[in-house]
Amino acid sequence: MSSPFEKPPLYVVPFTPGAVEGRAQDQSAYAPVLFERPEAVESTVPHGLAKTVATALPGLWYCLHLPAALSDLIDVDIWMLKAAQNLRLEHNILLVPIDCFDEDVLGRHLQCHHPVVTICPDELLDEARHRASTLGFALPTTPYSQLSDATLTAQWKAIHEHFIPDLPRLTGEVPLTHRLDLAPLTLPHRRLARQMGWPTAESVVQGTSASEAFAQALRGQTFLAALTRLEREGASHDEADRRFRQTFEEEATRLRVPVALALPGTAPAYARIAYDSELRRRTGPQPAVNPNDTWSVMLHERPDHMVERAAIEFAVTHQSVASSGLGLMLPTMPPDAFITLAELERHFHTPHSSAAVRRLLTRLNDAAQPLWSKELKAAIQRASYLTVFSDFPLGLLTMPGDSAPLCARLPVTYRPLQPLTRMVQQQLSAPPAISLDCSIKVLVAECIPVSDPVGRMSRQGWDIARETVAPDSATLTIIQAETLTLEALQQSVAEHRPDILIISAHGTMVGNMAALVIGDAPHLDFGLDHMPPVVILSACHVAPRGSGAVAITDLLLREGALAVLGTQVPVDVRRNAMLMVRFMVYLAKENTKPGQFSTILDVWHHVQTSNAISDIIDGSPSLRTWGTSTTINGRPVLVEFMSSRAAGRIRPPHVYEDTERVLGEIADEQGQGDRVRNWFRRPGYVPESLFYIFAGRPDLIHLTPLELLTEQARPGR
Repeated sequence: MSSPFEKPPLYVVPFTPGAVEGRAQDQSAYAPVLFERPEAVESTVPHGLAKTVATALPGLWYCLHLPAALSDLIDVDIWMLKAAQNLRLEHNILLVPIDCFDEDVLGRHLQCHHPVVTICPDELLDEARHRASTLGFALPTTPYSQLSDATLTAQWKAIHEHFIPDLPRLTGEVPLTHRLDLAPLTLPHRRLARQMGWPTAESVVQGTSASEAFAQALRGQTFLAALTRLEREGASHDEADRRFRQTFEEEATRLRVPVALALPGTAPAYARIAYDSELRRRTGPQPAVNPNDTWSVMLHERPDHMVERAAIEFAVTHQSVASSGLGLMLPTMPPDAFITLAELERHFHTPHSSAAVRRLLTRLNDAAQPLWSKELKAAIQRASYLTVFSDFPLGLLTMPGDSAPLCARLPVTYRPLQPLTRMVQQQLSAPPAISLDCSIKVLVAECIPVSDPVGRMSRQGWDIARETVAPDSATLTIIQAETLTLEALQQSVAEHRPDILIISAHGTMVGNMAALVIGDAPHLDFGLDHMPPVVILSACHVAPRGSGAVAITDLLLREGALAVLGTQVPVDVRRNAMLMVRFMVYLAKENTKPGQFSTILDVWHHVQTSNAISDIIDGSPSLRTWGTSTTINGRPVLVEFMSSRAAGRIRPPHVYEDTERVLGEIADEQGQGDRVRNWFRRPGYVPESLFYIFAGRPDLIHLTPLELLTEQARPGR
């Protein structure tokens, strides 16, 4: 007999379809892939939320206050609450046009979930009620006019009585959120507070600062970490009481939790293309905190900038609730930051100097200074990884006090905002986490002819990768395929059904679109019947951000990829090949001897950060020659650095600075210290490894079975 806990609850929020979203345009219905850009009058400005979809926002927010899993209804062990941060237990909410609310569209979801309740605008009540009843939803359909704390309390109780009536019910519910701008912090905390027996009413009221909300959420996370540690160590109640204060203080210094950040902002170059001058004048910068940003059943009728805030805040709150972590709404990214980023990205298209790259990165940091609140800095210092909802590469910025960009400090993954309609749909259509723990099949699709020097070097690099990986793993397989046409690519993917698809191709710009060249034509989509969960684009500038280009990196997420890795700028084919070889090597090692890395995002971050030595040594012919010279220990400089000198001395927030220091010590021993340090500056080097973007959900691709992750967190092991 199956357990009711095997299926999560399912909630549906229908809306009236417009000319783009309806079934007539997309028979696949939920979640529709919209390639047309709705007219500005039909969407909000500047991020582009369809106004028909905006009517669903009150219902979406309400659903975040319902149980994400049936386990939310009962008392759960402390260690399980902490372990849930690795499992990403997201609310399953379907956002569907009312005419797609039927068996044909929802069939798969109804098989995998418990259909619980439909929340709808009042004008859709009769039709939604009929459709929900036909599909077997457990609770009566609820119109917006009935959404209240009393309704929420009644529905928590009704869900418990319907699905698990024989189990004791955990008392207390989570009242509706008042402040949407603080919800990414307060709502995860209040859900945790319910399990911990703390007060669950919204503790911050209109006028209260974000710093108080952040401090309270941080205390809750530290409290959970301390109790989990004491439980894991088998402390008795008396011992736990005695040790708690010290344990709390220790956990406060080493706390690591998932952090979600929302960073709005549109590239001026995109705005000039998409909107006329009158519309552009209506789009001004927005602060991180706005006391007027409150929940109501009419929030979709507010001005565009407030509607967009509500949608972006919903997405980051949905993420922070799912990871039981922290979330922050940031102010709008200043236009000057996008302009400087566009200049930086263009600079790589010509022979570029390291000095110019350093100057542009400094200008970029100067333009972004308004972002660095004390809450943001504190959140990053305690983050296990960052999920960034933005069209700006936050990972390229350097946090005050660091010397290397954020993406060196910790793993960063991106969820593109533009257009906002698709971002909301993609956030809600989260696939379950997957494990690549038994075997990993990698397909390398060679789309550049061998007559092209880049094509030859790519094939040579992947030959090396296969030879390097083979001795370390019998479970990671690399298959190379000649795919010089789109049809050949489609056939190869269909034949091999890889877990990771690596596409070696030229990147190109077509107008303001970043595409891949396959055959003689640029492509923005592949039309694959089976989209692999991970796609790596081994190509130049396929994820530019400064000009607001439509990028294939983002479009592949809409085609069904779970995670896509792409480059912001043109990259050297040899250095890119070496980076990809190292990525495969570490995947193979983790697959054979698991334990070092939890997800594919963790592996990528290690490879990206530890590649600083390659960026430096490969910065000039002089450095390359010196890197192969012999040290006093009789080994090449690079070998000496990696085998012994760097161990325990390289700090991620200062990875380039520390690497230079260790290399300088080796050069001093050779009597070449001043010369080598001068080469670091003139001609210098470029931190090319940092100009990659991992978009989507690489944090959901585990290299350890999810069941084992849960067991590893269980006390007594």
